[in-house]
Amino acid sequence: MKRTAILKNTPPCERPEQISNEVQGVSQIVEFGGKEILNIDLFYMGHLRSRYFADKEEKSHAAFADGKWYSCMINNVARVCKDLDTIKGDGYYYGDDWEFATEEDKETALNYLGNYNVTNFEVCCNQVKYERAYQRKCRRIDEMMGKIPCVPDAMENWVQQEIFPGNYLFFKKGKKRTDYACTACGGRGWKKKGWKHGEMTVCPKCGAIIKAYSRKQEQTAKAPVILLQQHGEEWLERQFRAVCTWKAGEKKEIELYEEVRAIIPKGECWGKVYYGTESQADEFAQDWWDKNQLNKRFVSSYLYPGNLDEVLPYGDLQTSGLDLLARQKEKLNVNKFITTFHQRPWLEYMAKAGLTNLVADIVDRYGWWGNPESICTHGQSLQAALQLDGNRTARMKQINGGLNTLEWLQYEEEMEFLEKKIKITQKSLEYLNKKKVKKSECEDILKELKSVNRMVNYMIKQKIATNRLAQTWRDYLRMARDEGMDTTDDIVRLPKDLKARHDQLVELRNARRDAERLEKEKKKHQVLDERIREHLPEVKRYFWEDDTYMIIPAGRCEELVTEGRTLHHCVGSSDHYMEMMAKGKSWILFLRKKENLHKAYYTIEIRLEDDRILQYYSEFDRKPDQAIISKVLNKFKKNIKQQQDPVRIQVVAIA
Repeated sequence: MKRTAILKNTPPCERPEQISNEVQGVSQIVEFGGKEILNIDLFYMGHLRSRYFADKEEKSHAAFADGKWYSCMINNVARVCKDLDTIKGDGYYYGDDWEFATEEDKETALNYLGNYNVTNFEVCCNQVKYERAYQRKCRRIDEMMGKIPCVPDAMENWVQQEIFPGNYLFFKKGKKRTDYACTACGGRGWKKKGWKHGEMTVCPKCGAIIKAYSRKQEQTAKAPVILLQQHGEEWLERQFRAVCTWKAGEKKEIELYEEVRAIIPKGECWGKVYYGTESQADEFAQDWWDKNQLNKRFVSSYLYPGNLDEVLPYGDLQTSGLDLLARQKEKLNVNKFITTFHQRPWLEYMAKAGLTNLVADIVDRYGWWGNPESICTHGQSLQAALQLDGNRTARMKQINGGLNTLEWLQYEEEMEFLEKKIKITQKSLEYLNKKKVKKSECEDILKELKSVNRMVNYMIKQKIATNRLAQTWRDYLRMARDEGMDTTDDIVRLPKDLKARHDQLVELRNARRDAERLEKEKKKHQVLDERIREHLPEVKRYFWEDDTYMIIPAGRCEELVTEGRTLHHCVGSSDHYMEMMAKGKSWILFLRKKENLHKAYYTIEIRLEDDRILQYYSEFDRKPDQAIISKVLNKFKKNIKQQQDPVRIQVVAIA
């Protein structure tokens, strides 16, 4: 709608005869450009304050007031006529701040709008306006993405050879021969003598070194990959999820599913980010939007190194060391590196010194804010930046240590300065670096041992996941001290089986806590036990056994407390289940293996009203051997039903 031209060529309506304290609208239909336009002039206190135009063909409207145009709804325009502020939310304000001067004016507007009132017409216009804007935005983004250069063929080859370098020889052993299929050449064949699962061998057809595999006929692996590209006066950062598939009888296949794109102006390190709207689509099938609908993001990835020499100057990153990190196949958050490097130029020295692991740790852990205290950011040399002497700097470089390794070496140097003579062997340092053991997690342990090497030697022998080992050890030492044990004694502080000793102390502590609770609530439990005994004849029907399992109904509150403590679930942690038994609403049953009836296995809650099993759980609210236990419980429920159906029992007896 050419609103300014319409305004100039449309004379205003006549002022209403009666002056009102309300904003009054006077309507007329005007012709412009070969079509009819609705004009509603708004008068306030007898003065023309605004001119409003609506075009039903274009589904548009606009108002001129106080020397400027408004696109808000007419109710908000009426507020402007009264010298009031518009209600924020603009087109969605549905107030009642104006009225038609006469019924004729109202009829004129309604006839033009097709019996829609002005507000409904405006809502329709806003919907159309939104849809048009949405379509324009879609076309704009599609056009922009259509100009993005394709992924270079060399990148897929790099992913295949460097990120997923291996191949498989899938085989199946038969009675007389072993059939095989190679993913290096895609060939099939057979041999009289086969291979062992997992052994490295040579394909009989192509001679490639491959891994023999018999458990499945297909394997997949995934890895995040970043591609940087130049694009006119911009450069791109593209996040892919690379998927490698090894399938019997076919060559190894690589798929690159693109997830995030950043378009960055030349000379900048920040740009506009667009997100894929499909969960699994390559560069040609993916659709893009500037809102993150599927919660995708840039993640720690491998960076394709093939074209970095020509791309990095676009972000003034040619001396950043990012190319070295890529060639070393160091997995890091490339996006965070790019966007923060100019605030951390000292990362260059570490990358060029071969400390790629340290660079990746700093970028991933600290992101866009802050720097590690272990780094002297104004140091004039690598030693000064690492706050280490020459020998320890060399040791750091030798194993490509990360942040945790740096903190351990700084700790060793600090102890040497304090003349405490704590040394860390290279073997121990390599373990701490490989397992990413943090010094902060081991401080309580070191207070006891006074030796990093002894700590590491002990950790190596334990069968506990590394990420939980230090925490388990700290908890054990704390509980041992609470029990009055001498933690300076190696027999105490270095138990042969740390997990077993930790669990024993936990059980001892829980048993004491439960005993204290039982004593404290002794009278209450006695009352509950008496009421529970009243229902015991009723729950006799829940006694059940077969050749392997037995189900036993609980009979006392103390049994629930012991069961909950043993299996580490909530059945005895409160009085809830005890009270449900006392009221005759539900009952707790103990499922045991007959080979060890004293060992808790499963706890069951059953409703007395209809014998419906409400829940059943084992240790830590888990369900081991669930398929087997489900069948056992089905047999148990059938037995209960047979007891309640005397006719059926009689038929069975006759049979």
